[in-house]
Amino acid sequence: MADRNVPEDGREPEEDVVAIDPPTETLEELLSVEMAEPDPKLEPEAPSSDASRELSEMRDRYMRKLAEFENFKKRTDRERADHLKYALTDIFREVIPVLDNFERALQHRGDATGDEFHAGIDMIARQLADTLKKYGVVEVPARELPFDPNVHEAVVREVTETAAPGTVLEVLQKGYLLHDRLLRPARVKVAASPAVRDAKKEEMNEEGPIG
Repeated sequence: MADRNVPEDGREPEEDVVAIDPPTETLEELLSVEMAEPDPKLEPEAPSSDASRELSEMRDRYMRKLAEFENFKKRTDRERADHLKYALTDIFREVIPVLDNFERALQHRGDATGDEFHAGIDMIARQLADTLKKYGVVEVPARELPFDPNVHEAVVREVTETAAPGTVLEVLQKGYLLHDRLLRPARVKVAASPAVRDAKKEEMNEEGPIG
C-alpha cells in the first residue's frame, strides 16, 4: 500500500469543506410572506350602503304591492257577492208591474163580466211571457211535436190512430228554457201505437187469470 502524505506535525489532513451561503431572508420576512392577507379581489365584497338602501326600497315596494293585491281581492270578492245577491234586480223590477195588473184584475173581478175578466187574465199572461222572454226564458215547444226526452217528460201514454206514435198529444205542464239551458221539462201526454195495446192484451192472455 502506498504511503499517504503525512504532514510534518503528524496530524491527519482535513477534508475539503464546501461553504454554503447563509439565507438572505430573515425569519420575520419569511413569516410575513406566509401570513400575508388574502387578495381582496378573491373575497366577497360587503354590501355597500347604496345596495342596502336599494334592497330596502325593493322590499317596501313588494310589501305595498302585496297589500294592494289583498285589498283588490277582498274588494272583488265583495263585488261578486253583491252581484250574485242582486243579479235579479232588473228582472224583478219588470215583473212587479205584471203582479200589479194581476192584483187589480182580482180586485175588480166582481165588477167585470166573465169575458172581460178572462180577457184581462189573458193580457196579464202575455205581459208576463213577454217579460220572461226578454230575459231569455221561453216555453219548451211540445204540442204536436215528436217526443224529445231531452226537454219532454212523458207522464201519460195514450193509444190513438189519429197521431203518429211518439207524438205529443197534450201538454200537462209547460216546460221552460233559459236561452239554451233547460229550466224544467214539459210534462206531456204521448201518442202510442195500437200495436202496443194489442201486444199488452196478448201478454195478459198468455199469463192467464191470476189465482
